[in-house]
Amino acid sequence: MKPLKLQSSVDFMASYGIGIIIIIIAVLVIYRIAISNVSLTTPYCTPNPGFGCEYYSINNSGGVLALRLSQAIGSQITINGVSCSTTQNDTGTGPKYGNVGTTNNAIFYPTGKQPGGRIMYSDNYTILYAYCYDSSGITKYPKGTPFTGYVWVNYTIQNYVPQTQRVLIVSTVFT
Repeated sequence: MKPLKLQSSVDFMASYGIGIIIIIIAVLVIYRIAISNVSLTTPYCTPNPGFGCEYYSINNSGGVLALRLSQAIGSQITINGVSCSTTQNDTGTGPKYGNVGTTNNAIFYPTGKQPGGRIMYSDNYTILYAYCYDSSGITKYPKGTPFTGYVWVNYTIQNYVPQTQRVLIVSTVFT
């Protein structure tokens, strides 16, 4: 019987082929585990044109949203009120829960944090604090729980009538 010269090549390819398949499977398993551990809520803040948000967070024990809001409307604005809710009203023009009139009433703000009368200049910012509401009242969830909400600001542009506008959508986690 004549020895086969190709037998060593077949053995080589079979053993390395199985090794490569095992490595590919291991990489796919690691990739799948890493993807499943990533939070499905990537923090974001989507402001309307003319506004910006550089910083935002929500406190798990008090439901307080802290927001660094900037504006570039081209004129100074006076803030009359801020509201935060997980849901818009049926017309989409305001919050469904909480400070539905976007007023300066003290019950909707942490102590001493009412924004009424605060002036914001164009290309400048201010830090606002407001309680966020859902159907059960002020939002209070465990640390790390995802949160998505809407923020409205009642403001007056110099020499115009006051207006309430949803200025941004924010998604983050409770801290």
